[in-house]
Amino acid sequence: ANPILIEVSWTTHDYDLHTIPTLQVVTNPLLARQFSPIYKQIFANLKQLNAEYTRYAVWFPYPKVAVAELDPPSGLYQCGNVGQDFLINLSCEQSGGVISKVDFASYGTSSGACGQMKQGTCHAENSSEIVQRVCIGQKTCSVPATNDLFGDP
Repeated sequence: ANPILIEVSWTTHDYDLHTIPTLQVVTNPLLARQFSPIYKQIFANLKQLNAEYTRYAVWFPYPKVAVAELDPPSGLYQCGNVGQDFLINLSCEQSGGVISKVDFASYGTSSGACGQMKQGTCHAENSSEIVQRVCIGQKTCSVPATNDLFGDP
């Protein structure tokens, strides 16, 4: 068998490569302006990268989500999803009401849309009781989505 000879020349080239800086940002609780104290700084830092193309991947990779759905006196539903170890902030303050009822709450893997949430296979049984205890009768409330509060479903 004849040996194969490979020559490398660092002084000449066949063609130029043209690369474009790109960036993919995956949905993360720290990027949500509703409850992240650092989202402005995150997006400012991402902007400084000067990527020509940015893809925002709407995907929620966190399996434990706390959801509270409320029916305040105004008749409007209020819903929210947060990742584990984040706070959900609920308020009837703008309409001058108080939180009077919790229709649905789940610390786990619930699914569905606001007003039509369904309990998932992973669910803390005490979810509604805890959210009611923290929020009923309040103008605003904050519920931490943590194992310390709900237990490990």
